[in-house]
Amino acid sequence: MKKVLYLLFIFVLTACINLKSPYPDIKYYRLSNEPLMLVNLDTLPVSVQLRKITINDDFNTDHIIATDAQTRKLQVYYYNRWISKFDDLATGFLLSRISSYGVFSGGFHPSSSINDPDYILEGRITNFTAINSEKKNSPDANSVEITINCSFYRRSNEFSGLNLLFNKSYTQRVNRISNLVETIPQATSRAMALISDMILVDMINQIKLDKSIN
Repeated sequence: MKKVLYLLFIFVLTACINLKSPYPDIKYYRLSNEPLMLVNLDTLPVSVQLRKITINDDFNTDHIIATDAQTRKLQVYYYNRWISKFDDLATGFLLSRISSYGVFSGGFHPSSSINDPDYILEGRITNFTAINSEKKNSPDANSVEITINCSFYRRSNEFSGLNLLFNKSYTQRVNRISNLVETIPQATSRAMALISDMILVDMINQIKLDKSIN
């Protein structure tokens, strides 16, 4: 009888172990470049350095996070993550997209590859919010909103340092087709592309103005 009970216990224990479902695979996402939208841009004989984009600590994680529009609670997607922390993704995205336009004949470089640029761009992400909502036709509809504050400098000689040419905040909100997590990277890429192009236009205009004055 004891042997039968023992075998029954082993059978039940094994069955319980087999019923446990494995952890889901982690899905990683990166920002994908959007088609270039600016046309007929002049080529400028300058070099520009992009310093690493910084970000408020609340947003600098590799986890994808959304905010419920109704309850304002955060939802952390533990099995859906960025391929790296968002400051690195944002820096790489701006560098790649603005370089793709080929506007600066001296190049658009990361800070690690050029020591004496003509101009310097700094940026800080002050808002990065993905909204989840069951309401499709409302101001709280599913979306991603990003704000980047940028400072653009002319590099002067070693004695006068940097001259600030403009400081400006750029915000873009892009709607998502649903509240599925997969739509967050898509909308984020779109918002980053729009902001990158706005920054580039302002840099071009400021450099032309700066060259005409100096």
